[in-house]
Amino acid sequence: MADDQENSGSRLPVTFKAVDKTYQKPARRNELVSSSKYDKVDAVALEHVKLATNGVTYVSQKGMSGLFQVTSGKAAYIYANQVPDRSKRSDGDERLVESSALVALLDKKAQESPNADTQALYQYGRDTLINIGDSPQAEALRRQRDTFTDRELPKLRAARNATHDEVTGEPLRTGAAFHHLNPRELHTDPEDALNPSKGRVVNMDTHQEIHRNNVLDEKQFEEFRAKKMGERP
Repeated sequence: MADDQENSGSRLPVTFKAVDKTYQKPARRNELVSSSKYDKVDAVALEHVKLATNGVTYVSQKGMSGLFQVTSGKAAYIYANQVPDRSKRSDGDERLVESSALVALLDKKAQESPNADTQALYQYGRDTLINIGDSPQAEALRRQRDTFTDRELPKLRAARNATHDEVTGEPLRTGAAFHHLNPRELHTDPEDALNPSKGRVVNMDTHQEIHRNNVLDEKQFEEFRAKKMGERP
């Protein structure tokens, strides 16, 4: 999701907001861990976690040392080598990571850690990100996003400026539709949903045939299109 270049054509505006300090803090599972260490994770949440208008929670690379209980150099290594590139994006000069990628990584490290204190802190960081993503503030942003998306979706067909079916080459007829190359039920990137370059305008019969053939991503769509072009007389 996070590649800024891929999403540059999206009509969904993305801005970033600080986390409201009223989010529900998770339970501190290990009472023998120093409170100051849990407090450090809480500080990361308020200073380095951001909620975006696309409904996604992000963490600044600067906050990763506090989440993973490591030096900034080791946090930079985690960012470069253990976080998938698709989960990264930027806000100006700030490097951000989707919280879901860090939730998965913190959970993995918690399960693998031989140290009970470190395990508890990994779990606390993981649960902090989950709670922020489930907070009323985050839910309100997602509702706003969904309302905006519903309003903008009908405009995507016009945004393509297509006059012919983009699979068969036939003139567009009444009922032509914008088809998302990556179905929204499977590919949940909210920015892709409003990106005209992530879909094609097709006639109703073509659209129905695409779905009958269970075309589920961009690669399969191109294979379908190539087959249809090969069938043309």
